Amino acid sequence: MLASSEVYKITVKTGDRKRAGTDANVTIVLRDCKGNSTKEAKLDNFLRDDFERGRTDKFTVKDKTKLDEVHFIELCRDDAGLFSDWYVDHVTVTIKSSDQDFVFPIYRWIRPNFKYRIVHLDTFLPQEDPHQEQRQIELEEKKNVYEYEQKITDGPSQQCMRDEQGERKAGGGREGEG
Repeated sequence: MLASSEVYKITVKTGDRKRAGTDANVTIVLRDCKGNSTKEAKLDNFLRDDFERGRTDKFTVKDKTKLDEVHFIELCRDDAGLFSDWYVDHVTVTIKSSDQDFVFPIYRWIRPNFKYRIVHLDTFLPQEDPHQEQRQIELEEKKNVYEYEQKITDGPSQQCMRDEQGERKAGGGREGEG
C-alpha cells in the first residue's frame, strides 16, 4: 500500500518590471516551525513558459511530509537559460487538505544559486530577523544600487552609473557622455 501524501498548491506572481521574467530552473522547499520540511521541488509546468513578466503561475507539489502550517519557504533559482534574472512579487502556498493559504511577500530580484528563506508574511525588525546573513547580502546589493557621488565640488549628488556586471562606469554624466 502506498503511503499517503500531501498536496500543496504553489502560486508564484512574477513582477511586472522590465526583464522580470526568467527561463531559469526554480525550486522550493516548504518548512514548518517544528523542523519538518518537504523535499526540494522543481517548479515547472511541462511545455509552458513559466515565470514570465507580470504573470501568475500555479504549480502542484506532492510530498510525503504533511505540514500543518508553512512557516517559511526556501526559494532558489539557477542561472540557466538566456534570460535568468527574476523579480518575484509574492508566493502563496495552499495546503490542499486544510485549504489554508500562507502568503510570502518577496518583492525583490532573486539572485542565482542562493537559497532565499522567506518567512510567512515576512515582517521583522532588522535586529529580530532570523536570517541575518541573507539580510546583510541584500543590504550590500542595495548599497551598490543606490550609491551616489558628487562629481562637482559643491554640486548636487548623482547616482553612480554601473555596467551590466555592477561595476562603476568610467566618466559620468548621462549615457553617451564620457
